[in-house]
Amino acid sequence: MTRVVCVGLAVLDVVFEVPTLPSGPGKNFARGLRHVGGGPAANGAVTVARLGGSAAFVGAVGDDVAGTRIADDLRAEGVDTSNLEVVAGTTSPTSAVMVDAVGERMIVNHLDPSLHAGATADASAFVGADAVLADLRWPGGAGVGLEAAAAVGVPGVLDYDLTTPIDDTSLLAAASHIAFAAPALEARSGTSDPTNGLVRMAERTDAWIAVTVGADGVYWLDDGTVHHLPAFAVEVVDTLGAGDVFHGALALALANGRTPADALHEASAAAALKCTRPGGRAGIPDADALTTFLMNRA
Repeated sequence: MTRVVCVGLAVLDVVFEVPTLPSGPGKNFARGLRHVGGGPAANGAVTVARLGGSAAFVGAVGDDVAGTRIADDLRAEGVDTSNLEVVAGTTSPTSAVMVDAVGERMIVNHLDPSLHAGATADASAFVGADAVLADLRWPGGAGVGLEAAAAVGVPGVLDYDLTTPIDDTSLLAAASHIAFAAPALEARSGTSDPTNGLVRMAERTDAWIAVTVGADGVYWLDDGTVHHLPAFAVEVVDTLGAGDVFHGALALALANGRTPADALHEASAAAALKCTRPGGRAGIPDADALTTFLMNRA
């Protein structure tokens, strides 16, 4: 079974369903409430497991109730948590998430600065991986994972989303594949145009690079030429976690030997299918659902 090791952030999401996203001070009333697991790398691991891969998560949680819930949820999904560290005296990452009637979301995340400072990452956690998926929320762990992937010649996929300022030089050098979120590419490259942004970033990394642009699909750079894959047209219910699903499916497809173009097709389909389902992680599709979706869109 193809094994993908995911390193980075695991979160407890408290998801409020609201008619419209709050725009200022005042009281707002939710019409629904869910507590679900979240976090880019953690959701990526769950995606891998649901799509039929062997998934492992490397990261940290606090010694609190939220941390226990995060770990239990990952194990229930079949994710290997043997390298999930509990850091004493810290609080687990938690997000308040608002999802409106058309599926758009607003997220307020808290990440204890002591959490990853007290965590350790060892290359042994990545032994046997057919691919490594890393997010930016734990740069130290991401660096170890991507370098371990590079050392044995397997895909090292970097989920490059907006985060607090970090020195990403070593991560850009270690990753074999980087998929940017559009706002992150704009912030990093200095341009809102995805084509120009990819061209500029190609001057800073030798990795294969792509950018997801929501309803506009995904752009990627191949031999100096920018290509575009339109998004699948779906009725959007909830976009929470769609980017995480994209990256998890992308990493699994690359680990299975798919070409980057075919991997993007599968990842885009998985993310689109997730958007048709509510509840963040609860809406991640399984392999049968993805196969049926792709067959119907052929």
